[in-house]
Amino acid sequence: MDKLFPTYEIGSLPKLTAREKARKGIPIADDDISEVTDLGRRFSVDTEHVVAFLKKLQQENKLDAANRKALVDFNALLYIKLQEAAGLDVVYDGEARRAEMYQHVALHVNGFEMAPEMIRSRGPDSWRMAVCVAPPGLKEGSLDALVRNEFRFVQQHAARPTKIPVDDPYMIAVMSDNRHYLEMLGPRYQDDPHRLRYEAKRACTLALARNVIRPQVEAVVNEGARWIQLDIPGATVDIEHIPIMVEGINAVVDGIEGVKFSLHICYPRRVSLTEKSGYELLFPSILDLHPNVNHISLELSNADQYETDLAVFARHREQRQFELGVGVIDITLERQQREVMETPEIVRDRILTAARVLGDPKLVYVAPDCGMRQLAIERCVRLYETMVEGATLARKG
Repeated sequence: MDKLFPTYEIGSLPKLTAREKARKGIPIADDDISEVTDLGRRFSVDTEHVVAFLKKLQQENKLDAANRKALVDFNALLYIKLQEAAGLDVVYDGEARRAEMYQHVALHVNGFEMAPEMIRSRGPDSWRMAVCVAPPGLKEGSLDALVRNEFRFVQQHAARPTKIPVDDPYMIAVMSDNRHYLEMLGPRYQDDPHRLRYEAKRACTLALARNVIRPQVEAVVNEGARWIQLDIPGATVDIEHIPIMVEGINAVVDGIEGVKFSLHICYPRRVSLTEKSGYELLFPSILDLHPNVNHISLELSNADQYETDLAVFARHREQRQFELGVGVIDITLERQQREVMETPEIVRDRILTAARVLGDPKLVYVAPDCGMRQLAIERCVRLYETMVEGATLARKG
């Protein structure tokens, strides 16, 4: 991209209140309808049909399939136009069609059985773990529901370049119970539990890469996708497994040309028993990433140690140069609940620090630390606008 310090979204935005209440069968309040009307007016999205059946729902409280789809389409379109109005250079739909990033994929995988319990992660976020009981593969006909219909809608309605987020295979493996491969490889490594755990995770990751994630990538590439983001929130959870993560990514992208692949890595292990911590833990393994992967989005503002976090990328520039999506907005719920927000000047300074440390401003892209689905929508808009204004200031020096 020719523009200096281009801005983009990372992933998720909160679902509209009226949509969530309609889905759950909770009575819809007048304020919920007013929110839809006000947001539609603000971002030039027609609300007439949506408001009409929301008012009908107030009386009947019954959501049929056609109106459910219309409400989801409205939510997706609204978030595309919201991001464009905020000034983002690269947009998507805020994952408006996805209930939760892990379960969105896991429910479409043959060989996975859903566990009954919910697993708590961070704040209000949680997921229902799947148990891998057989070699994983996509269920027949699942590509439309997973990515194809979603991407087609975004391509139809977005006026700016797009970036589609897709789950990374290692992330799916980490968040699942790996029963099948542990049992399959158990006899071979029965005297070495440590090796068994490693090889089972590797086998699961590579199967997911080839049979679950790559088909999604190929589907959207065939539809015209030119930037695909692989989400890896737990990249440094187990530092011994970072080579598995890299191998899984390479299995996804190998041989796919003419596409920009980026990784989204958030909240690295800041406390480690090794001499390294944070993003240093990724090295030297990520130097082996396929050449097609040339961009990494980083959580940075939560730790607010930009020089330390980015120094390792600067040190390895001669071996491997990455564009970096610099996280300049801390989106953590704890911070937002305290009404703490960066100023455009703080964002500017973080961008310029990143450019100085990396030694090349063209390597710096600008983003929030992570997706913002746990925040109020008005808060998300303000954070986007702050980020865009800070990038504008940074271009002025």
